[in-house]
Amino acid sequence: MIDIKKVVYNCLAIWLVSVCTMAHGHALKETTATITVRSGQLDILVNANFAHWLSTLHSHEAWLLGDTELVLLANQTDSHKAKQLKEMIVQSTSVAVNGHKLNCSVNQFPSNLSKLQKAHHARSYFRLGCIAPNPQIKSVALSLPKSLGRIYVSLVRPKQQVIGAGEKAMFKL
Repeated sequence: MIDIKKVVYNCLAIWLVSVCTMAHGHALKETTATITVRSGQLDILVNANFAHWLSTLHSHEAWLLGDTELVLLANQTDSHKAKQLKEMIVQSTSVAVNGHKLNCSVNQFPSNLSKLQKAHHARSYFRLGCIAPNPQIKSVALSLPKSLGRIYVSLVRPKQQVIGAGEKAMFKL
């Protein structure tokens, strides 16, 4: 004879295992910025969801509400959009070292903006470079364009050693 309790229990266990194996995920829309300080130079790597950022920058409503710094037009070429974005980044980014504002330049920027905009959750990065007049850096302040949204910022101050061939580098933390 079939034990109804065992059948129900087994069915419930199989259902529970099948439900638990399903994974649901989503890509983060947040932007990350990593500031690397090395010998009086700052390297700022900004990793953004370009699909989300570009769709925001194509919105006239977002610009009217003050959420974006500029509006990109649909009929612009990738090179024209990249030029506008680089200019906007330089104008809207503020980097200060020891309380003194620095001039920065965009050193790397993606060229395939149309492909990034069409892809779902397409992430890419751009890189800024700044030189501090004094190599003794005690504080760093960073502000990026508002249209990038919420940004997770981290600061890296690498420890460096030069070692000979076959030698070991040792770092104390």
